[in-house]
Amino acid sequence: MTVNKLFIIGILFVLNACSLESKNSPGIVSKINPKPYVLLISLDGFRWDYVNKYQPKFLSQFAKESAHLTSLRPTFPTKTFPNHLSIVTGSYPENHGIVANRFYAPDLNKTYSIRDSEAVTNPDFYLRKPLWIIAEEQNMRTANYFWPSSEAAIAGISPSHFKKYNHNASHQERIDGVLNWYQLPPGERPQLITTYFHDIDSAGHGFGQDSPELVAAINRVDSTIGEMVEKVRALDFEVNIIIVSDHGMADYPAENYEYLPNWLNDEYKVLASNPITLIYDEGKSTRTLAQTVTQLNQQATHYKCYQYQDIPAKFNASKSSRIGDIACLTDNDWSIGFTGKTSKGNHGWSQFDTTDMDGIFYAQGPAFKKAYQLDTAENINIMPLIAEILGLEITTAIDGKLATMKPLLK
Repeated sequence: MTVNKLFIIGILFVLNACSLESKNSPGIVSKINPKPYVLLISLDGFRWDYVNKYQPKFLSQFAKESAHLTSLRPTFPTKTFPNHLSIVTGSYPENHGIVANRFYAPDLNKTYSIRDSEAVTNPDFYLRKPLWIIAEEQNMRTANYFWPSSEAAIAGISPSHFKKYNHNASHQERIDGVLNWYQLPPGERPQLITTYFHDIDSAGHGFGQDSPELVAAINRVDSTIGEMVEKVRALDFEVNIIIVSDHGMADYPAENYEYLPNWLNDEYKVLASNPITLIYDEGKSTRTLAQTVTQLNQQATHYKCYQYQDIPAKFNASKSSRIGDIACLTDNDWSIGFTGKTSKGNHGWSQFDTTDMDGIFYAQGPAFKKAYQLDTAENINIMPLIAEILGLEITTAIDGKLATMKPLLK
């Protein structure tokens, strides 16, 4: 046998030894990751204190053992789509473009609504690239199971795998979908998978805090996440599992409602009432914007209106007219509008005046410290943290900073 053949045989032996599993000693099997994996799970409307308050079985243990934040601070406004985009773009809504669940974009002359499939899939609304687009550009496969905005081909690119949103999809379908992706051959397997559950948010809106319906939704999702994590942990490679929420939830009495003047609806385009109202000038009013703001504030008791350039700097919302030529913000637990209709619970109030709007961040896996806590941090810092784990170069502008949450990493 020649020296070259011996050399080749030796290389093959080494490669075979570096398989996904290696035996360090009899009865002990350790997992060796050839590349990093991240599973990002969002629990819509899961408030930061729900684990301690309701003590769901799986999440209570997961939180205790994880690298976690005291709470996760959402961006303004504290609504679902803006914050899901902030989590994956590392950017404030004024920069990533999705400034509310429903808004008008003067730059496009189009209205965005989370219930409008044509708008949600229109890439023109999205001004910064989500992490899965950056990953795909760097030849990393990704998959999204219902993450808000994942159906849009942003920058002309879609995730390798994604599901069209189906509000009635079962929890078992989501578990099976994620596991099926992880069981793909290594060359096709997504390194970043995101998934989303709406149940807790829906129960919070419909029935409020401390309701049996909310507790049941928390326990139902808790059981599903527990099963999903158990099956992911049984794979022959390690996965970093991150569980987050986009915002919290709070109750408010039906009597905490202040009516906006009818002339406002007649003279302007008005969207997104309740905790925040967005007002767009269509040239129909004889009042200037400054006069309109003054008149609204003179009659206001539990809200305050601003021209968008004057929105307080702490909200990071004064650069984009998509937030409205005028934006009116209510006091905590108050709502404004024209109908008097409210739900049992809501979100959208300032994230600085109450912790009720805060969410969660829990993480476990080979990249993270165990049972380690950091203080409250903004959700824009999650994207650079995941990019660091996956070894991705961030090729777009972001507002988040890796340094804020890097102490969670080993």
